[in-house]
Amino acid sequence: MIRQSSRFSRSLLACASVAAGLMFSAASMAEVRVQIVHAAPFADTLEGTSVTVTANGGTVLEEFLFKDFTEYLTLPAGDYDLAVIPTGATDPAIEASVTLESGTDYTVLAVGDGVNQPLTLWPLVDNVDDPAMGNLNIRVVHAAPFADSDEATEVSIRTAGGVVVNNLVGVPYFAQSGFFEIPAGNYDLKVASNDGLTNFIDPVAADLPAGANITVVAIGDGVNQPLGILALPVGELPVQLPVDNSVTGWWASRDTEREGFILQPIPAENRLVGTIYSWDPAGSGAQAWFTFDGTISDRTATGEVQAFADGQFLGTDPIEGSVLGQVDFEFLACDSALATLTLADGSEFVWDLARLTQTLPCTLD
Repeated sequence: MIRQSSRFSRSLLACASVAAGLMFSAASMAEVRVQIVHAAPFADTLEGTSVTVTANGGTVLEEFLFKDFTEYLTLPAGDYDLAVIPTGATDPAIEASVTLESGTDYTVLAVGDGVNQPLTLWPLVDNVDDPAMGNLNIRVVHAAPFADSDEATEVSIRTAGGVVVNNLVGVPYFAQSGFFEIPAGNYDLKVASNDGLTNFIDPVAADLPAGANITVVAIGDGVNQPLGILALPVGELPVQLPVDNSVTGWWASRDTEREGFILQPIPAENRLVGTIYSWDPAGSGAQAWFTFDGTISDRTATGEVQAFADGQFLGTDPIEGSVLGQVDFEFLACDSALATLTLADGSEFVWDLARLTQTLPCTLD
């Protein structure tokens, strides 16, 4: 869903009138381009974040909401007194003086929630060399004021499997990576704790095209407004439930006897491992056990199932499993799930599962 400001046409007219009044000198008439982003989650409703943005006393944007952003506005280079005023108020919530230099592109973000982190304007310089053939430029910006100290807001940027991207570990609020090049392609990234064990924001995988300059902004405070990602100039990225330990534990079948699953997520790797307790599918009654290992995302998981037999207590001989098929999970709630086992021959088994144990907090309800 693109959150580009619907008031953009009005803002262009307003900017034109502001620019007309800024006749400082012939030198000041050199142009700059400025993109404005509302990333300040200071109210618990979207309507409550509405603001007016002014430059040198002239209105630039009205009814500008959290997650709104503009295209580049063309302005004369020079000095500007900027103000952000909550809709319906008379006093600015943010004031700043900036110098916009000729030939430079800027992104100016309104950030902070006024509680954990102060409300302020954050100008970034956007000028960057074109990427090499087949690459794109990407920049990561931490504008999510979810804690009241730099250390508590530190995050790492990782792939879904937990690999750190571009050494981005220990990134605090109000820090940005600068642009760096990566190959174009489909990327499944997430924002996690420094150690990678806790996931904060997990966007859906997205295609990043060659030649683009993309700024990825972490936004929200998790209280007034949910944590999320703005990808400029594309818009707000869809996110999914970050992988945590919600599904950990024993799950029993509602419609069969003495069958079920033991599940253990590995959040750092967006991974789910576990065992199936059941009978030998061949019906021989021989001792058998089954394990699975795969990926988990949002409310679904899938993994390869292996079968093992002839285990021994304190045995010394290694046991090798054989691939049995694939298991797919759909987690409906904290205490309800469906599991579908598809064997290599195409036969299918479905379990309606109920949780037996739940000792950890669950985010599925």
